[in-house]
Amino acid sequence: MQLVQVFEQPLSGYWDGQVKTFSWRIDRHYGGKDVKGFFVRVGSWSANHWFNVALGRTDKETLSFARRRLSSIAKKRGLSCTFSYQAD
Repeated sequence: MQLVQVFEQPLSGYWDGQVKTFSWRIDRHYGGKDVKGFFVRVGSWSANHWFNVALGRTDKETLSFARRRLSSIAKKRGLSCTFSYQAD
């Protein structure tokens, strides 16, 4: 399962200036330190960003924690975006 983030306005950066879409996935192959399985790493190659969130009972619940974090970051920066869940 993946979380898809779509921005409503084009973002500035090193790409073509179109509306960006980022697919956030749970990184199950991350070999970093984990405190007794309470956290998991979520990231996106196209966004070039990874972060840790609390581990939920299901993948959808874990990605909902990531969605809350991403939406708060976007809100602080004044960016409007929408989220949806997709099966792999």
